[in-house]
Amino acid sequence: ELEQPPDGMVAIGSPWTERVFDGPFYLSPPPQLLPACHLVFVQSLDGNTGARDPQTLGGGETDKHVIYEGLTRILADAVLAGSSTVRGGRVVFSVWHPEFVRLRRTLGQPRHPVQIVATRRGVPIDRELLYNVPELRLVLLTAPGGIAAMREALAERPWITPIVVDAGHTLVDAFAQMRAMGIERISAVGGRVLAAELIDAGLVQDVYLTTSPITGGEPGTPIYPRPLELRTVVRKRGTLHEAGVVFEHSLLRSP
Repeated sequence: ELEQPPDGMVAIGSPWTERVFDGPFYLSPPPQLLPACHLVFVQSLDGNTGARDPQTLGGGETDKHVIYEGLTRILADAVLAGSSTVRGGRVVFSVWHPEFVRLRRTLGQPRHPVQIVATRRGVPIDRELLYNVPELRLVLLTAPGGIAAMREALAERPWITPIVVDAGHTLVDAFAQMRAMGIERISAVGGRVLAAELIDAGLVQDVYLTTSPITGGEPGTPIYPRPLELRTVVRKRGTLHEAGVVFEHSLLRSP
């Protein structure tokens, strides 16, 4: 329905992805000193993003497999999620469809992005899959209290890099530190509290938002508590069994 990328945007795709997505996928270039960061969300028709199972919001299979687990991660050096998004599952944030694996490799990316988990209080490192795969690079964004709670477990896992965020070392400082680690592009997949903190810190360039044709979700859980100033770059509408689904890629002007 709309495709108006400004000059300088990065376009990615292969013949297969351009068929299933109906065109190229666009991303903003990284800022000079910080990683580029985009948000990937699905919301119900009445604007709720909170749900125990995000698939119940009605975004459809294209949103889950082509956008969420696919195109938004192809060039991502890292995927960022809040600890509640990780908790209780055997999740690894990567690409899995052979076409996406092939495209990521073609573009010179390693098999899996760096995994970034944000937690203030710490996480049960001993009990979650994500923290116990030495082949995965992992960054923990946490507070001083979280470091204290996880100190012993972290000492046994040298593949995990903790970064402390507090009054003296902000999210912006943490992003600068990750850029120095070689992370140039971050795909942030939730939750909405973390997304709001990223927006407030001026760290988000792109928002990839799928809106379903059904109402639902936890009431009062918008992606951000106040109106956002967005410039739409791409708008697509679902067809056939996904009729009514709307995907929008927007550029965000930080509040």
